[in-house]
Amino acid sequence: MSTIQSRWTVRTMTALVLTGFLFGVSIICAAGGIEFRETDTLPYVENILFNPSSVGIVSQDGRLFRVDRQVQDVQQLDAQTFAQQFPKPWPPKPSDSPQYGPKILRTTGGEEFEQTPGSCDEGVDEAHVLRYQQRRFPDVLKPCSTVTALEIIGPQVWLGTATFGEGGDGKAEGIVVQAWHKRQKLQSITAQSGLTGGVIRMLRDDPFTKTVWVATERGINQIDRRFRVTWSRYWYEEFEPSSRKSQTFLSPRPRTSNPFAVLGRELGVEDWVAFSRAVEQVSPAERNNLRLYDFHMYGFPAQSLSHDLNGLVPFFIQAAQSHVEAIHLFGLSNLCKFEDPRVQAFLVTMEPTTVKDSAGQGFVQDCLKARAAQP
Repeated sequence: MSTIQSRWTVRTMTALVLTGFLFGVSIICAAGGIEFRETDTLPYVENILFNPSSVGIVSQDGRLFRVDRQVQDVQQLDAQTFAQQFPKPWPPKPSDSPQYGPKILRTTGGEEFEQTPGSCDEGVDEAHVLRYQQRRFPDVLKPCSTVTALEIIGPQVWLGTATFGEGGDGKAEGIVVQAWHKRQKLQSITAQSGLTGGVIRMLRDDPFTKTVWVATERGINQIDRRFRVTWSRYWYEEFEPSSRKSQTFLSPRPRTSNPFAVLGRELGVEDWVAFSRAVEQVSPAERNNLRLYDFHMYGFPAQSLSHDLNGLVPFFIQAAQSHVEAIHLFGLSNLCKFEDPRVQAFLVTMEPTTVKDSAGQGFVQDCLKARAAQP
């Protein structure tokens, strides 16, 4: 079987290994997988919490934020501080995705809906199915749309939407508001209405302001009862000036994250001063050309990174030794992209300790084979 160059996100490749589809990346023989997008590094909001003075935002990757109602500014908080301001128990998460079966969507009031996604891509034409109390709910969405978030507000049902295909999820109809007890569309709210755009991740009714908070893949928004977007902010990641640590902020306009700040967080950097110094040693041209895509797609043979980035190798080696699985795999999957003798030396010592048939073993063995084949 010949080897054809393939590109996979690290997450996709890891899942294939762990579920038994692949044992070692070197045997991949067909391109596939979900393409990385810059929005993948932004907070994936999985819960929104309310108190009289602020709004708490919980991201799937563990980042926690507080939005001050008065100044409308965001602070990234540690777990202890967040728990003090938003003590548990928290409301149930708005959605659950079981390993098998339809996705569960929950409203603030506790109603549960079952969502089977639609898919209209690559010759497949399957309509979504939304069920409530084991009966099909008569939504007004297009067949290929999928409900990603749901809230009931009085006599209205608010539906957040996305589309799903081979390339991953994408925007669909924004937010669609319809009647609760009959199949009647009342309003559409989209990026043209002022939303931050992209897939709708979450909808939650704010009991203190009578507005609806909306999390999209790009930012957060507030909508009033007359369907007007009254506030919207875009996520971005940058170094905090005094500490030099990576922080996530909100901007009234779209902003591109600093890729080095994102890398530092994903690598679990502890010494941010040292990391900042390493970044400063990278030439301005290379800093401007750096693409997060190159660190989130895994292929065989691995693409090579510029030698100008070799000052970052110690941080990738440190990440590869992390006990946090996501950090460990992110560091390990990228090491072979560096043309640096420290990589070979590290992987040789690490190979005997990797778990058999694990994603980590695949990364290590493929890299060592590739290095051995070099002239």
